[in-house]
Amino acid sequence: MLGTTGARESLDEGLPSFLKSVRANTDRPLAVGLGISTPAQCAEVGQFADGVIVGSSLVRAVGQGNGDLSRLAELVSAMAGALRR
Repeated sequence: MLGTTGARESLDEGLPSFLKSVRANTDRPLAVGLGISTPAQCAEVGQFADGVIVGSSLVRAVGQGNGDLSRLAELVSAMAGALRR
């Protein structure tokens, strides 16, 4: 469950049960940010976390845009939309 930050291909299968055990021990909001890189992953994590942290994938989108921020805007919009569903 523990690891370094950064975008990943898939989420850890044990994440939902880990967060369930954390929730049993705190009333604080939980934000997850290890490995979130796609809108689909945002939607998945949004089902059991209060927040989703996506820094690495946004930095990558900026780099791929070569100064054009439209890719970043599209990714942010898609991730936010996935969380609203």
